[in-house]
Amino acid sequence: MLNPCQTRLLTEGARYLGLELSDEHLAHFSLYVGEIARWSRVTNLISQTAPEVIIRKHILDSLAVSPLIPSDTRLLDLGSGAGFPGLVLAILQASRDIVLLEARRKRVSFLKEVARRTKSNNVKVYEGRAEILAEENSLKSSFAVVISRATWNLKEFLTLASPFVADGGIALSMKGPLGEKELSDLGTFPQAHGFCWQKTYNYVLPCREGSRKAIIFAKRCST
Repeated sequence: MLNPCQTRLLTEGARYLGLELSDEHLAHFSLYVGEIARWSRVTNLISQTAPEVIIRKHILDSLAVSPLIPSDTRLLDLGSGAGFPGLVLAILQASRDIVLLEARRKRVSFLKEVARRTKSNNVKVYEGRAEILAEENSLKSSFAVVISRATWNLKEFLTLASPFVADGGIALSMKGPLGEKELSDLGTFPQAHGFCWQKTYNYVLPCREGSRKAIIFAKRCST
């Protein structure tokens, strides 16, 4: 559970990003952080499990892209891992219908347990590889937003995301400073997979955690 200093770090960090967290949000994020520490004793979720590190590097980064995603959006988090950003976005906004896709069974079990304990009824967790789950009728071409955080390079991400994104939807890749180079190296690759670059959202994390990018591609664009 978060102590008062850690709670203040999360609250003020979210406020820096333009977000106000309720007592319920804070309780759920506190439980989430505690579960990461507990599960990390038996499985590798993230490399550093100190609550301050989880808040600064993972939760606040996940919260930073929330303004880019409408509250009533159906969203798929590809390669969700420990739930960043998908589970964070689900806790923040219960009206979002969020699917977490993860190939590793222990992480799937972790995600399901946190979703249950935080009463995140807007979350569904699927176990399997994206290439296989893309054939599921309930998932194919059915998401307004497909997102991933530092899991694949842009070419890999767009290839995996394409079957899931509905026409008119977006694929959003969360990147560090090197994301701009990946984008410049794409050439006509996005168009070949039904996308075009829409915009790059640059943001700075609180607590001197540096700059990040959200690179957004639109599906079936006319330009």
